[in-house]
Amino acid sequence: MTENKIEKLLKWRENVPAGRLVNPGLPPFDLLNASEWSVIDESPGRLELMCDLPEVALNPAGQLFGGFTAAYVDIASLCTAQSDVEGTPGFQSTINMRLDYFEAITQSPFRVTSEVVHRRGETRLVACQMYQGDILAVYALTTMKHQPLSKVL
Repeated sequence: MTENKIEKLLKWRENVPAGRLVNPGLPPFDLLNASEWSVIDESPGRLELMCDLPEVALNPAGQLFGGFTAAYVDIASLCTAQSDVEGTPGFQSTINMRLDYFEAITQSPFRVTSEVVHRRGETRLVACQMYQGDILAVYALTTMKHQPLSKVL
């Protein structure tokens, strides 16, 4: 990562409006309207969101496409893991992800919960659940590794 990209990343992280997860301006997040997601509850290592379901993320049957499901899990997991790191936030890398699909996500908004369930050094295991109404639709486990920004230059 170049100095310029890190500066842009740090600026993007600043001044996120209350009740929102991120600012607009990062293309993978913008594709899923992540700047419009509502933060319902958050604490270090825990996050609950209400997420939009844009048409671009739907399969031909009008359901959340499986690949985009992983993107929602990745975003929630990296923000949850990041909130569990002490000191200056760095960069989260996904090193493993497992998803179990139980029900289709077809309605917007839908709820996502995410929690760090294990930590060891700079590695976090994050459990993420996606709900269609009150029904568990997706259960995921993501292993995230935190790196100081100086190590990703």
